[in-house]
Order: sequence, then structure tokens, then C-alpha cells
Amino acid sequence: MNFSFEQFKAFYHATKTLEFDNYLESRPDGKEVVILSTPLPDISLVFTRYEWREFFEKMEEANFMQKVYELVNR
Repeated sequence: MNFSFEQFKAFYHATKTLEFDNYLESRPDGKEVVILSTPLPDISLVFTRYEWREFFEKMEEANFMQKVYELVNR
């Protein structure tokens, strides 16, 4: 998946306040996951609790780097 800067901002703001426990599902093996839909109907993202935290850490880093890029390229 690719995002324009504006699409990334929209995705970031739409997902940054999501809480893992509010969207919890159980896989057949009993593992707790969250399934996050994407704008592409055939693609969903599945996260364990650890992966969920990692995902949002990377989203924060990407948001920061986008701000740096925008400052440098004014």
C-alpha cells in the first residue's frame, strides 16, 4: 500500500486513538488479534497485541519524519 502525505495523515489520525482491547477478536487457535480494515477491500491487517504496539510506534515515527520532510522542503 502507498499513501500520499494527505492520505497518510488521514490514516494516522483515524487510527492513532484505537485501543487494542476495543477491537479484540480471537483466532481459531485462541490467540487474541485485531483485524484492521484498509481502503482496499481485499486487504486487512491482522495484529497481535505486540504487533499492534509496534505498528503504532512506527506510525509515530513516520508521522515525525513526514513533519521533518515538510519542514525541510518548504
